[in-house]
Amino acid sequence: MMVSAKVVGRGVDTLLLNVYYQDEHGKPLKADLSSGLVELLNEWKDKAIVAERPVVVPWAFQGMHLHMHPHGAGRGQWSWLLTSDLLNLCISRGRLNCLAMVRFSSEYLWSCPSLLDAIKQVRRFLCDILGVSVYLQVSEVHLCADVAGWDVDGVDYRRDFVSRSRKRAGYEISDGVVETHAYGLQRSGLAFSKHGPMSCSIYDKTREIRQKSGKTWFEDLWLANGWNDTGHVWRVEFRFKREALHELKIINGLHGIENAFDLPGCLPDMWAYAAGHVGGGADDWPDGWLRLVMPSTDDLNRSRWPVHPLWAEVQRAFLMAIDPPGNFHEVIRERKQQWNTDKAIEATMGFATSLAAHVGGELAKPEADFSLFLHWLHEAGGDYLKYKSRDFAFEVQRSGWSSG
Repeated sequence: MMVSAKVVGRGVDTLLLNVYYQDEHGKPLKADLSSGLVELLNEWKDKAIVAERPVVVPWAFQGMHLHMHPHGAGRGQWSWLLTSDLLNLCISRGRLNCLAMVRFSSEYLWSCPSLLDAIKQVRRFLCDILGVSVYLQVSEVHLCADVAGWDVDGVDYRRDFVSRSRKRAGYEISDGVVETHAYGLQRSGLAFSKHGPMSCSIYDKTREIRQKSGKTWFEDLWLANGWNDTGHVWRVEFRFKREALHELKIINGLHGIENAFDLPGCLPDMWAYAAGHVGGGADDWPDGWLRLVMPSTDDLNRSRWPVHPLWAEVQRAFLMAIDPPGNFHEVIRERKQQWNTDKAIEATMGFATSLAAHVGGELAKPEADFSLFLHWLHEAGGDYLKYKSRDFAFEVQRSGWSSG
């Protein structure tokens, strides 16, 4: 069977790490956050509360300053929340919990030369701001492969997706935990065991980019790896939460993934555990937590149905080289800046037309043009800034500083 589908991207799209103090043996250590850091964080949080918005703080990662929020995170376990475009950092008092949790942004993960580089840079940053050596434990990781040339609408998902997993009942795929999503009359995604310790999401990434996330730089990656810029690209994303990571047994004998520095070397085995090995498992039968199969009338046991050739391409994702465009981090920055500018102009024009209609008079006449509105805004806006004792240039500089 000829397969036109092609993997045009693959990698780690989400990574959450638990942060602990590290003892002299390199092991995680639970301890209270130092009183000096508590005082400093509370000082920044108080400023954010007064401002009623996130405020910039001196801590900077990769040249981007973090912002302290006026509230914590989670259900009270994280007293302080700091964010930037590259990472989010939740910090606790450390007593019965880990010291902190750091979430790597998709933008940062894809812009780094390797996952190991990303982890090293974050650990160095955390050691610097906390003043101590830290241990990083993997809390959650999402692995993905982007596939061009796949007609997901033609898949009977309840029949053609099967799981051979018997490791834990909670990981088993069943008809009751499969969700399908649609946009109009077209299928836009499938979700398997959505809230379980291990799950899979298959969704139309091109639609998600253009209508929601704005991560148009993925298209540059796909083009560099064989996408023709016309068809849809579907993402297969496996998500491993802490419970699954702790129990995970993979072919190289590793039982459980704890230390973040072990993670980069485990990615091919984790993907094979999730999607199955090319050619089958150790017993030569199709394996994998989830796979797409070709129905067979000769065998009623669905777990023995042959792997669909398209899914075999998915299984190879972490065995093949994916080449990003040159200076991909700059491509990401430029695409993101353009998207944000376009959305800001769209929002501004929406506000402008609504405001003109509200003010009425000359601004609402059929012959009124945009220059007339801008002239009015210059006068009205100047009066507003004067009333508020604000300076336009200062506000621009403050916004630019705060945006990193």
